[in-house]
Amino acid sequence: MRARTTTRRSRYPLLAALCAAPLLLTACGTAAALLDTDALPPVQETTDGDMGAPGVGWCDALGHLETSRLSNAADGTTGEQYVLENGDVVGATVFVPGGGTYPDAASMLAAVEAAVDECSTDAEKGSYGKATAEPIDGLPDEAVGFTFTSMSSNPVEVGSIAFAEAEDGRLVGVGVTHSGSGEASVDVADLLSTALERA
Repeated sequence: MRARTTTRRSRYPLLAALCAAPLLLTACGTAAALLDTDALPPVQETTDGDMGAPGVGWCDALGHLETSRLSNAADGTTGEQYVLENGDVVGATVFVPGGGTYPDAASMLAAVEAAVDECSTDAEKGSYGKATAEPIDGLPDEAVGFTFTSMSSNPVEVGSIAFAEAEDGRLVGVGVTHSGSGEASVDVADLLSTALERA
């Protein structure tokens, strides 16, 4: 997929949406967290949620897919989210496939790619202002990931998100949102590796 350009308003309401659901494993009664908090930069706040990992940036179709469809595919979606002291938002979610539209992780991954394609098409039409969506390299086989940059946001907002199937057939999603200059304080490929080991 080539980089796409577009512009649009900031998508930080995602944080509020994520806070409304089961994203934090420990808070949801799961034995262990998906991410190693000792390996993260200093954490300011921990939040529950099952609505999806941060990082979808300006891609509304992907945000809607996470919060309204994947998280409701079957009971058991869990996850965690951390607001870091530097303002980055980091999180991980395990989605549970189940019948209907998403019988397995492969169908969920296909839906993720279709949502990003939809956003890229809208972006080319100018629906998002000056923004790009680029695939992430260096992920495990069969994993998909994208970095969404909105240069029309003030400050510039960059979200990176990646998904892969866990050994038990569930779908793991991780992400980070960073605003302003510089780069995010954590690498999405590293987050995905940790989450897959712990899922």
